[in-house]
Amino acid sequence: MFQENMETGDSKVLVRPEQAPASRVLFVAVGICGLIAVVSVIIAAIALSSGNSTPNITVNGGNVQSSSGGASYGPAGVASTASGGKIWNIAIGHDYGIHEYINTTGYLAGFNFDLIDAVCNAAGANCYTIWEPYVNCMDSELGQHTHGGQGLLDGWYDVCTGWSQSVTRLQIVSFSKPFIKANPVYLWYKKGATFNENDVTNKKIGFLDGWVTDEKCFARQTSLTGVTSITATHVLTTPELNSQIQDGTVDAAFAGETALKEFQNGLTRSSKVFQCSIGGLSMMTRKDNTFNAMWNMGFDKIVANGKFKALCQASGTKHGSDARGNIVRCVDT
Repeated sequence: MFQENMETGDSKVLVRPEQAPASRVLFVAVGICGLIAVVSVIIAAIALSSGNSTPNITVNGGNVQSSSGGASYGPAGVASTASGGKIWNIAIGHDYGIHEYINTTGYLAGFNFDLIDAVCNAAGANCYTIWEPYVNCMDSELGQHTHGGQGLLDGWYDVCTGWSQSVTRLQIVSFSKPFIKANPVYLWYKKGATFNENDVTNKKIGFLDGWVTDEKCFARQTSLTGVTSITATHVLTTPELNSQIQDGTVDAAFAGETALKEFQNGLTRSSKVFQCSIGGLSMMTRKDNTFNAMWNMGFDKIVANGKFKALCQASGTKHGSDARGNIVRCVDT
């Protein structure tokens, strides 16, 4: 601010007392901001120089381990030693006999895990397995047509393992080349019970939710009398289905050979054999997923070099038991 001296006419600059401290505060603030900026740049540079924080996962003797010294994971968490590239997430269950089960240490095991490991390594692919309830891959509700499971259709993972090809499913999903022959299907009823295997009129029949042996397949069995008069029940797991047979909730169950093999000592299997599949067990994806191209390439390689045949032959000794069965019906190659 300027002020005129009335006596001399000189002009003087008057500085308000509060201005000087404000200038010092501003200077200090600017200095602090600059220091913070420098520190931020240094921290960012350190972070970038440390590389990718996600550990490289490799397979070592069946155990998934972090090569960066991180945690160890159980068997079947990953089935590939390939590095880099796309990661394929593979859904797999635990309730399918010699193919998929929980071993004595609590980990998932079975022929399907061995196959995934061999195929993905042959294809040079990164494959992670994820335990998932079967109903999230394919679902069926009482009285309704089978439909794709939420997990598969919503892209929670790329593919589901070991699903039979059927007329209904081919209209929903895509399949790889089959690696296991189509599973024969039977009517199962309580051992010692009286049950007419040719006439199911007004009977209570149990089904596994989402499995190929659904109500629609049952209704197509022209060799049976009374298929349209049954009362159907649905359960999610094979132990539940066996329990319903044993306690009389259902008169019989309609299921594949592998599904109820574990409980065969308390069951009678029909002499009549049925079929619900038009193709064997395969990898199952959404129609817009490219996983099957990779899988088929790797599968063809292990067929050509004899690895597939060796896995099939070793499966009984490695994974078989009286409960799970001792045979994997691999496709002819």
